[in-house]
Amino acid sequence: MSDLFKIAIIIFPGTNCHEESFRAIKNVGMLPEFFRWNDDYVKLKEFDGYFIPGGFSYEDRVRSGAIAGRDPLMKVIKEEAGKGKPIIGICNGAQILVESGLIPGLKDCHLGAGLAWNNHGYLNIWTRIKNESEPGRSAFNNFEQGNHFALPIAHGEGRWVIPEDLLKQLEESGQAVFKYCDASGEEKNEFSINPNGAVHNLAGVCNQAGNVLALMPHPERTKDGLVIFDSMKHYLENNKAKTGRGATRCALAKFCALKEESIINEYQKTNDSLEILVDLIITDNEAQTLETALTGLGYNNIKVSRMAHWEVETSEQSAKFIDELIKSGELLNTNKEIPYINDSSKLKAQSHKLLVRYAADFVGQGKVSTLTNRLGFKQIKSIKQGVLWSIDCSAADWQKILASNILANPYSQETLIYK
Repeated sequence: MSDLFKIAIIIFPGTNCHEESFRAIKNVGMLPEFFRWNDDYVKLKEFDGYFIPGGFSYEDRVRSGAIAGRDPLMKVIKEEAGKGKPIIGICNGAQILVESGLIPGLKDCHLGAGLAWNNHGYLNIWTRIKNESEPGRSAFNNFEQGNHFALPIAHGEGRWVIPEDLLKQLEESGQAVFKYCDASGEEKNEFSINPNGAVHNLAGVCNQAGNVLALMPHPERTKDGLVIFDSMKHYLENNKAKTGRGATRCALAKFCALKEESIINEYQKTNDSLEILVDLIITDNEAQTLETALTGLGYNNIKVSRMAHWEVETSEQSAKFIDELIKSGELLNTNKEIPYINDSSKLKAQSHKLLVRYAADFVGQGKVSTLTNRLGFKQIKSIKQGVLWSIDCSAADWQKILASNILANPYSQETLIYK
């Protein structure tokens, strides 16, 4: 057993699928071992490769993968990636790799992509993927190009969002390793062949060196998926993990500033809209998690609070209409939440505030459909859903927090300064 390649299965709070992952790694003749987020990070260096499984790390607070992707443990994973060790993240693991910047692998792990809400909501179905790249382009595709097979998916945020110019470079370099396809291996941008609306049918993307892969479907859950773990073993057997080619150079460096210079506009409510701020009566665990994460990243003396934010464009704003809208239960749960209608007086004036919305607001669209078609609110024209973050900190720290992208992924979300 001591001669087997040791693969660390990284477990964060909320991780699941680790048992299936353990079996898959073991079934191809490697030695899996669970490694918890609060263990001694130095021990991570003893492993030959790493597996970040699916689940809901930190309950998907802030957004999927945002907290775990910036966990101190990931600093060690990045160092080991630089040595060429193979790393695969599946589902939530893929989200973590994207949020950490390891995928697509821009210089210095700049954030370069997003995994946004599916355009068909949460999915738990079977799909097909094919090997789009040459065999061995990554540590996980050492089998025939064009080979396709069925895998299950189970996610709500798996829609790859990548800027077109960067995506073109990834395609040309073979980093767009796996794509969704039909039973004949043909790519079609239609549901359910492309189940989540990912750009260019993307299912899995590797870094430039090829030793890190982010994959949304679950190969660990089925026998057909073992080919991916066999490839990982083959990569290790050929000593590629010792070459040190894991990315000190980066041909994608020119894309590192894609979103860095974007200007954040100020939020302005339109006259024919209701602004509804929703505060929790109970403890807000999501705000507490973000505060803890920021403290761990070195930001001291900060305080984080959060409110849900709804902007409802409507032809009627009477007290009766508002009361009926709140009582519908579609925008909040009055047992644990309290709404403030066109009233931001509860917000601290001195705090820094950012409104975050998904660029493709499927939640807001769904609320409109439910309220108008099922509940009879014909006055409603549109609904925008968001989260309003308020952070007490210095101006200098606020700029650093914005630049860290922990509050929002600029490829899948939009941000507005709130005053």
